[in-house]
Amino acid sequence: MLRPSAVTIMFRARTGGCSTASATVWIGLHGTPAASSSASHRAAGGGTSLKQAHDRIRKIAECLDDKGLAALRQARQAVGQMWPQLEVRGEASLREEVEKLKGLLAADDFYESLPAIGSAARTVVTAYFTLYAKAHAERAEQFQAAVEKIKGRAEWNAVPDTMRQPVLQPLTVRCCANQEQPEGSLVCKACSATLSQMESDLAALGGLFAQVVAQVQKLTTPPDMKVQRVRVSEFFGGAMEKEEQVRQAVARLQDHLLKLLDEGIKIVVE
Repeated sequence: MLRPSAVTIMFRARTGGCSTASATVWIGLHGTPAASSSASHRAAGGGTSLKQAHDRIRKIAECLDDKGLAALRQARQAVGQMWPQLEVRGEASLREEVEKLKGLLAADDFYESLPAIGSAARTVVTAYFTLYAKAHAERAEQFQAAVEKIKGRAEWNAVPDTMRQPVLQPLTVRCCANQEQPEGSLVCKACSATLSQMESDLAALGGLFAQVVAQVQKLTTPPDMKVQRVRVSEFFGGAMEKEEQVRQAVARLQDHLLKLLDEGIKIVVE
């Protein structure tokens, strides 16, 4: 005698909405449940009839098709991975929608609420991808502008062709302009940058730009010539409230630069 095929139905427990318990149901040749009484009673609860248990199991199986499972995966990703990143960036307006989604996912009859779960999840997903796209575009724009600024420097033409790409690499590697985000992915396929990474890149742009300038100077300056980097901020530190303070700071900077030139030192102003 052939044994019926088995289908395992996963039920969400009420302990925090994360744990699951399972009941195995044997499906007969005509598609009707032929479950063992122990499995059916676990699925339905002690006081529920066998028929009600079978009906509930069949309902879950009908709801959790490929489309239903995809909706649940997206909802869990929205709550567990996207919302924390949105929350720390001030997207508080989504809190109510997220709490609603958490409640729907934690319910015993979550499978009855798949349309509502999908709708709430899409709200969070849309907000995340909007934020991500904005950060991705801003990073690409600012780093591309930095690349063009380097290429516009007078000494850039003296950089050997074979060295140009390596010199610009700290900037160009962050110029990912064509965002490509596969379904279910939180990051761009091309650059794999997270939101936090892109924010860190933008914060580090000034330092990376200075490194590239220094490399350009190194490649284009004769070995016997001294080079000194001068940070303008060192001469304009602190608050200035009077015109005389500005004049004094400019004078100090001018005197320092002229002194370096008199000593035959090439100056790189930052």
